[in-house]
Amino acid sequence: MKKIIFLSLAVLFSLVLEAQHETLFSRARIVGGFGGPILEFSNIKGDYTTSMGGGGGLIIDNVFIGAYGLGSLDHLQHNINNEDDFRMNLAHGGLWLGYTPYTFRMFHPYVSTKIGWGFADIHNDPFRINSNGDAIFVFNPEVGMELNLTKFFRVSASLGYRMVSDVDQLEDYSNKDFSSLTGQLTFRFGWFGRNYKQPENHSDLN
Repeated sequence: MKKIIFLSLAVLFSLVLEAQHETLFSRARIVGGFGGPILEFSNIKGDYTTSMGGGGGLIIDNVFIGAYGLGSLDHLQHNINNEDDFRMNLAHGGLWLGYTPYTFRMFHPYVSTKIGWGFADIHNDPFRINSNGDAIFVFNPEVGMELNLTKFFRVSASLGYRMVSDVDQLEDYSNKDFSSLTGQLTFRFGWFGRNYKQPENHSDLN
């Protein structure tokens, strides 16, 4: 699955780079940076769950490159040997890539991909002394819309799909149990550059 994921990424970002080649290679510039919280809604083995974390990055024209981290808020109940006091936790973080064209408009497209590594574990105590866990790989592309609330604050709502691999050490769990449709709310605070108006279209009237 990882080969398919990285091939898809290569195709996606080659298209983005091709669309941006006039600025990215001749006049590419870092126009700002951002950081803020991320709220994710997803499903683990049939149970709805919420994760929260944050991320940030540098903005290069309409592309951003950064890092993120997410962890479960509501630790899901898990039954082992008829004991239901075990909890499931999922946490991951890594590279965060995004593309936001037409940012001079109040509403504009928002596309991002998270590529991360993390840990899924089952525990029955808050200190995780008695726990069983597994390292995981996560790939989560998403697409949505972003709203410019102020010059320094943007909010996006997006839908995506979290693909998880390398789950092989957790009893009764597999990759498909963690792979899920996702809904995300992303709050970005920072400096997004000076281009908040639609570029003027100067026509030759002569």
